[in-house]
Amino acid sequence: MIENNNTIKSNIHGRKPRLRKDLTFNQMLMIGLVGSFGNGALFGTVVMVAGAGPEAILAFVLGAIIYASIGVSYMELARVYPEAGGPTRYTIYTHGRWTNIINAISDIIWYIFIPPIEVIAIIAGLNYFDPIFLTATGAPTYYGVGIGLALMLALIPFNYYGVKQFGRSSLYTGIVKLFFYLSMSLGLIFFVFAYKNLYAYHGFFPYGATSIFAIMPYAMYDFGAIRVIPDLAEETNMKEKIPRAIALVMLFETLIYISVAFAVLMGTKWSALGIIPGHFDDIVAAFHGDNPFFIMGRQSGFIYIFIAAVITGFLAPFVTGYIYLGSGTRVLFSMGRSGYISKSLKAIDKKHNIPLVSLIIFAVVGTFLVFVTAPDPSIYTFIDDATAAGYIGLIATPIALMVSRRQGVTKKKDMVRGMGIIAPLATGASGLIVFWTGWPSEPYAVILIAAGAIIFGIWSRVKIGAKNVLWYILFIAFATFMVATSHDGLSSSVFPQFFSYIDGTVITFLVGVFIIYPLGVYSGFKKQFVHREFTEEIYSEEKEMEWKNSQ
Repeated sequence: MIENNNTIKSNIHGRKPRLRKDLTFNQMLMIGLVGSFGNGALFGTVVMVAGAGPEAILAFVLGAIIYASIGVSYMELARVYPEAGGPTRYTIYTHGRWTNIINAISDIIWYIFIPPIEVIAIIAGLNYFDPIFLTATGAPTYYGVGIGLALMLALIPFNYYGVKQFGRSSLYTGIVKLFFYLSMSLGLIFFVFAYKNLYAYHGFFPYGATSIFAIMPYAMYDFGAIRVIPDLAEETNMKEKIPRAIALVMLFETLIYISVAFAVLMGTKWSALGIIPGHFDDIVAAFHGDNPFFIMGRQSGFIYIFIAAVITGFLAPFVTGYIYLGSGTRVLFSMGRSGYISKSLKAIDKKHNIPLVSLIIFAVVGTFLVFVTAPDPSIYTFIDDATAAGYIGLIATPIALMVSRRQGVTKKKDMVRGMGIIAPLATGASGLIVFWTGWPSEPYAVILIAAGAIIFGIWSRVKIGAKNVLWYILFIAFATFMVATSHDGLSSSVFPQFFSYIDGTVITFLVGVFIIYPLGVYSGFKKQFVHREFTEEIYSEEKEMEWKNSQ
């Protein structure tokens, strides 16, 4: 008996530490919600109103429809592959390592940008009280960079003490954050109530109906926060409730984003901003890089709206920042599992059961890369850059879903109905978001993705799936060509502007649906890819032999 007990204790102590499954449904729901409502969303909405006037409201409606097609893909795949950083891993099982490394680099670039976006939003709030932190263009000064680095490091402790504390802190701070977020938005709507801004200045479409396309990247950046839920799927025992959490987050965030658009429109006092009434395109410049809701709250004449705006301006981005730091850490951790980076990044800390090395590396290197490499480091350009990279990664998700079904991996009870129609539409819609980010954000993101994929591909000796990645390379090349030769693309002295904005939009969507989607699905492996090093969670010798025999 004593010997058996000693054996059990030895096995327990010798077992590798694992991620703990401590997240509850309410915590997952709140993480998804408060991850969505950062100050990046507030600043982005101001740009949307400046670019399209009242039509910004419809942009969030269209954004919800587009992202719902991607969200349902997560509902299914998060149950098929409930892994840390799961969306970054789906394509390794369906298309192999070359497709997956491009997918992974796209995802990590998306995540690298977001905590600094939220940090710069905090800096903009500080700049309102003492204008030494931002330049006239909205880029951080040396003081701003110093504060930004300190804030980035301050996000680490919220992720260090384990996923249980991460979930609890997100739940409680999230409730407070939502209260003040809504208090600010609803206060501007109902107490300032400049309702004439909705129709009195050249109608609901002051810049034409097509202006909605130019502002869509900002709307889609906001909706992209949903994927933090499948990124944390390995750390909950409630994977069957993940689809419900995703659906509720999509519903609630759509309603709140629309309310924020109303708040900007109905909370804008033209005379106080020194703008000619109806000149929506002058709104961004009128705020001089400061937090726009601080200014609108002060001009409202209601002190409680101003207080709610200030609390929101500092609390909202900080909470979103540490949530994305945690989720981005899981993406980096998943890349360690896939063998693209050092094995130390997939190590799990024994004390708190978190990927500690990935956490520190993501926080430090991510901050350095963004502040140093961004061509115009302001909150608005960061949003465009992050969106371009993020949706290059997202386009592979509905394709991976259909390949997983074809491989026989997906259980019938996990399948979402209608994906035969939804998946190709989601592919085309994701391609549109990449196209709409425009020049130079899309090619800038492509350069970063290409450099990362080549460097880490060579370093990690990626060989598997060279033929299966051609559809992905074709899509990226096609999207870059369309951006360069349409609307605000590269100078016509280099590339002729072949396509109008509408033509480019239609062509990009149709190519995504009828060419990229079938090519992507056809390029998938017939059997689920397994490998003792790179798919360790599902590995077995029988499956690997079966896969090799099928190729």
